[in-house]
Parts: sequence; structure tokens; C-alpha cells
Amino acid sequence: MNLKETDLNLFIAFDVIYTEKNLTKAGQVLGITQPAVSNALSRLRELFDDELFIRTSKGMIPTPVANQIINDVRSALSLIQNTISEAEKFDPFTAEMTFKISIGDSSEYRLLPLLIKELAEVAPKIKVETYLTPRKDAPRELASGTIDFSIDPPVHSDPHLKHEKIYEEDYVMIVRKDHPILEKKEITIQDYLDLSHIHISNRKTGLGHVDMTLYRLGLSRDISLRAQHFLVAPYIVEQSDLAITTTKGFAVDRNLAWRELPFEIDPLVLHLYWHEAKDSDTSSKWMKELMLKTYGKLQKVI
Repeated sequence: MNLKETDLNLFIAFDVIYTEKNLTKAGQVLGITQPAVSNALSRLRELFDDELFIRTSKGMIPTPVANQIINDVRSALSLIQNTISEAEKFDPFTAEMTFKISIGDSSEYRLLPLLIKELAEVAPKIKVETYLTPRKDAPRELASGTIDFSIDPPVHSDPHLKHEKIYEEDYVMIVRKDHPILEKKEITIQDYLDLSHIHISNRKTGLGHVDMTLYRLGLSRDISLRAQHFLVAPYIVEQSDLAITTTKGFAVDRNLAWRELPFEIDPLVLHLYWHEAKDSDTSSKWMKELMLKTYGKLQKVI
């Protein structure tokens, strides 16, 4: 392979086809027609002497060769992009860019107000977009650049992902300030189980962290409300006898009452994830440090 005779745009097309698994969608991302994408794929196949992608009912599935080279291709493309960015001398105050972050709504609800305030002061032209990416998809989307960062529990083992612990907070029981249970000097496990509870999850079935902990103790609680979004929970807690088990900051933010749980449970631990290709990107490193600083401020509140 002679690099001087190789069109580097082919590698951009390869990355997008790998991500989209569909030539028409790849063309939309690249801003070219589907036949032009097909032509690029033909040239790539000739270059690597491999099919690279096989058409199936589930889309264009990468061959072993494509899977073998994808990370090197992405690292090379990222290095080129970062070199261009470095040449432009990143200045937060004048930079115009958008960072895409995968984050759950409870973390979004607490982090974004502080993060946007920080950005307004030091980087007024930088924009943020947040998404709720399924955890199983986060490594792929970080690798493809669909998202820049993901905030998740420490569950990802992809060797190409870097991560840093960003936050830790204990779980507590939260109720309205005039809830009858607060009259008790000590809340027992039976008192807790006798309450009606709110469970927040965007899944239709399955146990969350709290219920898995109770299950291991041979216990279960009464879930009166299973809701999708955290933002609705404080309003319901304020106006009912329902309790929610979540992190202490939730009570602090909403002026609700909280009590220690009558059983042991692991705290909420969140890590900030990014792809290793971002390590040489000045703007990404700057944003990472800003998010670490912002979460540090949240940690001091609780």
C-alpha cells in the first residue's frame, strides 16, 4: 500500500460505514450519495483485499479484518483531527464547539445547572448536548465519536476506554418533611418495608440496585410507582406518603427529609468515560477537567 496514492477520505468513509452499518445512512452522515459510498467501499475492498462489510438483513456487518483495523483507523483519524485542533490553539473563551455527553437524568438534573454556569463564565460559545445512551452501546458510540463522554457506574471493560472516578454518594431514604415515619427515633427494616416506594427506571422490568440489595437479603419492598424520569419524583414525594431511595443530594436539592437506610447498600459510584483517542485532544482534556471540577462541587454539598 502506497500512502501517497491513497485517498485518506476512504478511511473516514470506512469509520462511518462501520458505525452506521448502512450505506444510505453513511452517505447522509458524510454528505454524499449512496452510490458514492458504494464506490468508496469498493476502493477500500481493493485496498485491503477483503470484503470488509457483508450485507445482511441486520445491515452491513464488518468482517474480521474490519474489526481488526477499526481502532487503528479511528486513532489515526483522531490524531489528524487533533493535530488540526492543536494548530488552531484551543482557547476555551473563544472556542465554538459542541460536546456530546451520555448521562442519566438524575445526574443530568444535578450536574447540568453547575456545568452550564461554569461554561457561561469561562467558555460562553461552547455548547453541550446530552443523551441517554444504553450502557451496552456506550463503548461503540465513544469509539465512533457519536458521544464524547459517558457518565456511568464502573461497568465498562473495553480496553480502549479511559475512565476516572468522578463521584460517590450514599443512598438514603427520602420522604416529605411532615411524613409520619419521621416521628420514629429509629427506622427499622420492617418500617422501611411497610412504606410504599417509588422506583425510577426506564426499563419495563427488572430489579434496580436497591431491590437487588434487598433480594440478596431475602427481602422485597412494595413499589407503588414505577416511573421513567427522576424529575417527577420530588413532586410526588412532596405531596404523598411515598418514599424514594436515592442519593442524599436529591433531598438536599429539593428540601425534603432523609434518613439513613436500615440496611447496608453500596454507594452510587460514577465514572467519567472517554475513548483513548481523546487523550491527545486539548479541548476534550479541558472539558474532562471542567466536569471533574463541577462534580467536585456537588460532592461538597452533601
